This record gives sequence, structure tokens and C-alpha cells, in this order.
Amino acid sequence: MAATTPSAVLPTHHLGTLAPEQNRRMIEDYRPGYPRFTALIATHDLYFISRRFSKLRARLLLLKQDRLVVLERQLEEADQEEACPLFLARRRSDVNPTREALLAEIESRLADYDCFLEKTHRTLSYDRAKSRDVLSLRNWVDGTACLARNESEYLEERDLITLGTTQDNALSFIQDWIEDRLMYWYSGYRQRPLHDISTDSNVYAYSGSLIRRTAKALLLVLLASSLLAPAIVCNFVNNMKARVIVVVIATVSFLVLLSALTKSKSMELAVAGATYATVLVVFLSNVNSSYP
Repeated sequence: MAATTPSAVLPTHHLGTLAPEQNRRMIEDYRPGYPRFTALIATHDLYFISRRFSKLRARLLLLKQDRLVVLERQLEEADQEEACPLFLARRRSDVNPTREALLAEIESRLADYDCFLEKTHRTLSYDRAKSRDVLSLRNWVDGTACLARNESEYLEERDLITLGTTQDNALSFIQDWIEDRLMYWYSGYRQRPLHDISTDSNVYAYSGSLIRRTAKALLLVLLASSLLAPAIVCNFVNNMKARVIVVVIATVSFLVLLSALTKSKSMELAVAGATYATVLVVFLSNVNSSYP
């Protein structure tokens, strides 16, 4: 989704498969307020945007940790002050009520602490919400006034996450780019078929496959050009230094493109760059040997 003006309502996105009832009902068929807003959110997985509450989670984690630290010290003190060594060596004979109560509380709080750790780890692993999607929801809310302002202010926060996932970041990026260009430069885009989930002329929600197919074709052209262009250039350059410069520039450009379009890790980028450079060097060696 994207927007052109702050006051306009322009949620634009790539619709995948819609539920049957969503195919039959428009967003405007729902009553204004949360019913209509949730109908909009349900059309696109990446619109499931909420806050991570990082500060609150950190605060609770520290409090739970400190409670366990206090209990740990109390248990150590109880062990040090134990008058009967047998109670420390034989659990079945231990009848110290203080230690028994401490261990029970530690077990309960430790289970709660472990559960909170796992939930926090899972929450932190969610992707950050894309600014494009957040802006689209803001524009829709501002343009329709469906929600109270203080209840839509969460869209202004910085710790927003999305529960949806993108299968291919590179393809999604190009789809967004194509869709934005169509919105800005093609006045008839909104009147095309398959804008079928909203009657609002400011809502762009194309559910066809044209954009996806165009993005795939553009991505293939981009990848083929990045792979073949340096080989073609080097084939017409006889100077070895110039060829080396072409290889360096091509490798750096390939890595920049790869890092921008994908979520590759540093080691993955290093392996991809080394492989790409090796292929170009082998090609140059073969080309060089073919000249007398």
C-alpha cells in the first residue's frame, strides 16, 4: 500500500487469495469504526500491524529476573544457616519449611520467567512493519475518520511489527515500486478491473496478477543484466586492467543489489560475491587465452 497525499485515503497492496466472503463484500459494506477497519486489515497479511511494546517487555523481564535473584540469595542464606547438615545431603529427610517454601516459589517464578522469555523472543523475531503499509493505514484512518484518534495513535509509534511475512522480499519491493508508479502516473489505473474490494475511489487494491507478473519479468531482466553485462563488456575490452576494473565494479554492484533486495546475512553475501567474482575471473581467463 502507498499514499500520495497525507489527507488522501490510498491503501494500495497486492492481494493474494481472498476469503469467499471478502470477494462478495466490499470494505464499505461494513459499518464505520472497527468493523470497517478490521475488514481492511483482513485483506492483506502485512496489515496485521501491532506494537511490540519493547520497553514494557524489557521492564517486566528485569523485574522477573530480579525477583529470581532475590529468591536465589534467600535460598543460599537458608542453606548456610541450616543447623542440620543431613537436611542438605538428603532431600527426603529435609523438613525445613523455609527452604521448601522458597523452592516452591522459585519453581513457580522460574516457569513464568522461562515462558516470558520464549514469548519475548518470539515477539522480537517478527518483522518490522513496512513504512509503506503503516502510512497506508494512517491515510485510510485519517481519510475515513473511522476510529477515535487516541485509539489509532498506535500507528505513530516506532516499535510496530507485522504478523504477516513476505515470501520474496525482492519481488515484493519491485511490486511496490511498480504499483506506486501506476498510482502516480497512470490515471486510469483505479478504473481497471479487479479493484474489487472497495468502492472508495481513493482506495487502490488491485487483486489481479498483472503487477506480479510484471515484477517477475523485471526482476529476471535485472538479474540477467547484472550477470551477463560485465561478461559482454569484457568481451569487447582487450585491456586487462580495464577488465579487472569491470569485474570489481560488477561484483560491488551485484553485492549492493543483493543486499538491497534480499535479507542476506554477511556470510551469504561474502559467498555470493566470491562465487560471482570467480565466475567472471574464469571467463576473463578463457577470453584472454583465446586471443593470440
